[in-house]
Amino acid sequence: MAFDGQIVELPLGQDGLTGSNNIAAISPAAFIDATNIAYDSGAIRKEGGATKYNTSVISGAPTVLGGWDWFPTAGVQRMVVYTSAGTLLKDSGAGTFATTLKSGLNTTCVPVFVEGGQEAGTNARKLFTFNGANVVQVLNADGATTSDITTPPADWTGSTQPISGCIHEGRLWGALNNRVYYSLPTNHEDFTTAGSGSLAVFPGEGERIVQIMSYKGILIIWKSPRGIYAIDTTSVTVADWRVARITLNIGSQGPLTAVATEDDVLFVDSGFNFQFLSGIQEFGQLGSKNLSNIHYFTEYLRAVANFGRMDKVRGVYYAARREAHFTVSALGSAVNSARVVVDFNRPDIPRFRWSPRDVCESIWMRRDTSGIPRPLIGDNAGFVWFLDQPARSKDGLGFLGQFQTPHTDFSFADPTLAVRRKSGRFLELVANQTGNWATHVDIIWDGTSVQTVDFNMGTSGVALGTFIIGTDKLGGAIAAAIRHRIVGSGRRLSLRFYNNGVSEDFSISKAFVGFQPSDERP
Repeated sequence: MAFDGQIVELPLGQDGLTGSNNIAAISPAAFIDATNIAYDSGAIRKEGGATKYNTSVISGAPTVLGGWDWFPTAGVQRMVVYTSAGTLLKDSGAGTFATTLKSGLNTTCVPVFVEGGQEAGTNARKLFTFNGANVVQVLNADGATTSDITTPPADWTGSTQPISGCIHEGRLWGALNNRVYYSLPTNHEDFTTAGSGSLAVFPGEGERIVQIMSYKGILIIWKSPRGIYAIDTTSVTVADWRVARITLNIGSQGPLTAVATEDDVLFVDSGFNFQFLSGIQEFGQLGSKNLSNIHYFTEYLRAVANFGRMDKVRGVYYAARREAHFTVSALGSAVNSARVVVDFNRPDIPRFRWSPRDVCESIWMRRDTSGIPRPLIGDNAGFVWFLDQPARSKDGLGFLGQFQTPHTDFSFADPTLAVRRKSGRFLELVANQTGNWATHVDIIWDGTSVQTVDFNMGTSGVALGTFIIGTDKLGGAIAAAIRHRIVGSGRRLSLRFYNNGVSEDFSISKAFVGFQPSDERP
């Protein structure tokens, strides 16, 4: 017998995670939960797993406050980490972190690593470490110890040290209080010889500079709690350099809260909003765009994040997946214990997701054996972790991947359905087969869960109602349509998808709901 009800496709996650509390206004293409998932090539998939870089704990099991993928010379790869024991450690690939580069450093900072040196072809590469409390440390090539920067500005004295640094226009720059300082272009450790110097950045505004970044020939400066500025250094005449205010309305809190994407800068402002610094065509045409407002995402963060640790946020851009990852503290946590991920694979709307699986006090990028930079995190127990691993597990254990659709009345498909009761008949998923395990789907009518349906993610024919709709392989798996009967009724339907077993995955492309509307009319 032919089905005489209505069939509606749900636009799964096309708008990403929203924090809106207005149920009636939430887009049907949004998610109200997006935990440990990824927007993977048009499908909704469990995010990649995590494995340990070092199988043996770093001595003393410290928190890993920061790290860097260091190439002292071409083809020679090292890892440098900064720990809560106040040590800078170097590893040569064995995961032992056997070389102590420096001890006695600040134990609570957000370290900032800057690659420099090689001012001329014969000069060595250098890795600079800024922490706002100790003299800037310099690792010369593949050295076994770091040294204090040789000729810092007179202002950098005692525990009054720069909090942030970067290479800009061939010079090393550092930020302290309300000034930025620049080295000689021929010597990144020399801030005192003629040709080096400093610039005041609107000293009467904000409290202090917290971050600087070189972007498209402009030095961008963030102050806490408010103030964003730019310095045009394109002139060869230093006297022509000028400082301009972009905005006094917003600022930032920490030294690693901004990341450069492919054609923009994304940063976390002092109100925990995610902002774009957009529109650089020429100097003076800088603007900002509040990405969080589009998705009401700050409202979501108020429920799940610790706003008291915004200065500890760290961000990176994962170019291979076109994602920005920011480590944040979950509500009640005194360490970064979650990631906010912003996905840029949809050209018109960046999409948020929330990953509370890992303790991730720090995050940085490391080139893999194929030369692709991929994210690593440092935890609070002496371990460094690879993220985005093929197996959907963490150190051999399962983790929850979950997403939930809005409570929709289906009026996006037919306005007359808004006030009509619907009786569930079936749910059909189009999924890429990932393995012989279940993805559970809670059927929620008018806020009440009435049924859980299990969809097998394995080979065709395992689950009742499974049939192949195509033979093309996607990532090594066959796209299959899987249909199950659902029960219950109501005006609004929400679906919660999840699994959490070892290596369990899902990759869901489409969802169709079949239902029978009542005879009620508006």
